[in-house]
Amino acid sequence: MSDTGEGQVQGTAREEGAADVPLGRLRLALGEHREFLLILGLFLAFRLMFVLVVRPGGYLGVMTTFHYYHLLQSLSNQGYLPLVDFWVEYPPLAPWLLLAVYRLSLLIPAWTEPGTWYLILLGATFALFEAGNLILFYGIGRRLHDRAEAVRRAWIYGALFIPIIVLLNTFDNVVLFFLLSIVLLTLDRRPAGAGVAAGLGFMTKLVPAVGLPAAWLHLPAWSQRARLVAAVVLVVLLIALPFLLAGPEHFLPAFTAMVDRGSWETVWALLDGYYSFGVAGGPDRFDPAHAGVAQHPPALPTLPITVAFGLLYLWLLTRRARWQEQRVAVAFVALSQNLLLLYSRGYSPQFLVMVLPFVLLLLPAWRGVVYALLLSAASLVEYPIYFVILPDEPWLLAGAVLFRTLLLVVLSLEFAAQVFAWRVSPRRWRQVAAGSLALGLVLAVAGGVAGFRAYWQARYEANPHRAAMETLSASAERGATVVVDEQEVYEQLYPYLHRRFQVTSVETHDYLPAWQPRLEVAAREAGEVWLYSRAGSPLHDWLAAHRALLSEREFDGWVLSAWEGGG
Repeated sequence: MSDTGEGQVQGTAREEGAADVPLGRLRLALGEHREFLLILGLFLAFRLMFVLVVRPGGYLGVMTTFHYYHLLQSLSNQGYLPLVDFWVEYPPLAPWLLLAVYRLSLLIPAWTEPGTWYLILLGATFALFEAGNLILFYGIGRRLHDRAEAVRRAWIYGALFIPIIVLLNTFDNVVLFFLLSIVLLTLDRRPAGAGVAAGLGFMTKLVPAVGLPAAWLHLPAWSQRARLVAAVVLVVLLIALPFLLAGPEHFLPAFTAMVDRGSWETVWALLDGYYSFGVAGGPDRFDPAHAGVAQHPPALPTLPITVAFGLLYLWLLTRRARWQEQRVAVAFVALSQNLLLLYSRGYSPQFLVMVLPFVLLLLPAWRGVVYALLLSAASLVEYPIYFVILPDEPWLLAGAVLFRTLLLVVLSLEFAAQVFAWRVSPRRWRQVAAGSLALGLVLAVAGGVAGFRAYWQARYEANPHRAAMETLSASAERGATVVVDEQEVYEQLYPYLHRRFQVTSVETHDYLPAWQPRLEVAAREAGEVWLYSRAGSPLHDWLAAHRALLSEREFDGWVLSAWEGGG
């Protein structure tokens, strides 16, 4: 009996010890990454709260493609499915992820704003991918730097502005997730996992495929490379097969539309004389012939440009480098992506989220922050400043595109220097960064002055009360008092009139003190009083009873009248 009892005690102890091993490892890992977990918690909580209460675009207007996604996915209510019944400009994983979120949102009773729960759930989904991006960023950082430096750079990445905006705009954070997954799995020599990530990424937005050349070169054994390629091919085929069987006519445009589309927001677009955003194709989503229809003919032939970039990339692939080093592998992914952006005929501001992590991972922290801020500023000039606020000032877009292109070229050179061990002193790179910053500041000042003048004039021309302001400028004496009886109109007139006239607001709301004494004071202290109010305003009646009318003119229901001032 005693032997049996002793055996039971020992068995229980062994089981408890076995259970303690993974628990102990978990505690050790949590302790080791404690500071990063703090960053991650704040990072995710901030984004989830941001998704709930922030409307993208703020006061400037709606700035998101979520409503476009909502419109496309709502076609499923009529039985139409993306890439089966209508074409979409993206491979299947993205639109079908959006569709899954949409169908989930339909289970929640609708809010007063159409599509509210879809927008919130989609933003929350992307926030989870963003958290994954931070984890992957930190993981890559741990392999390039010590733990303290990796944590420091994770803080910097978490504080970036552009990824937050993209969170409620497009699904590019999902694309970044797969690209960073390829990089991290490649560094850990896990070819099958890297291949799966590459296949999933390719079937989301093609772009993550830029990580494959670096993965191929970094993996030392041909067997590992074979597993990488096999995993990519297998994943792509498994995802593509159902759509091909259903009918390729609505599936293939997801891959061909990019080739057929015209240029936008790039140097190539500037050469084409095109100063607008990218359009995926014609309006008929059910006609595959509309996919990728070019909006304008290219000024330069596409084939020679493609051949030139292809030869350049082939030349880089055949150069000698320490491909087995982790930093070299990461730098070559960054270089490949930059070259793709420089070659591509189209660019959208959200593409920047694919660039920023590599800038912060590979460059010294301060230099990386400088380039990240400069690229972010150029992105904001494109959207919303140009496209929303000043769409009639193409020089703004041209300046942003050229400056961004210059920065991508500079970063490409710095990444190439890390890949091919060019002998460039750190001081030289600091000088280049300082020069880029100085150029950015000069452009910001000059562009800010010119842009504000353009904004001033554009808002004046669009002002619904411009005719009244022009009449005042032509007829009223300098220093005259202009009385307005509505706050909104006062704010529209004040910037243009306050230098020449004494602009006063006299409102007649019940919650305000009596307005008559204020109007009397304004009239008594002025040599000439001009009233701008709606027809039938009590201010007009009061002046008619106490002052002599000098002139009167009506503008679409508004009356501009001049009255004698003084005692």
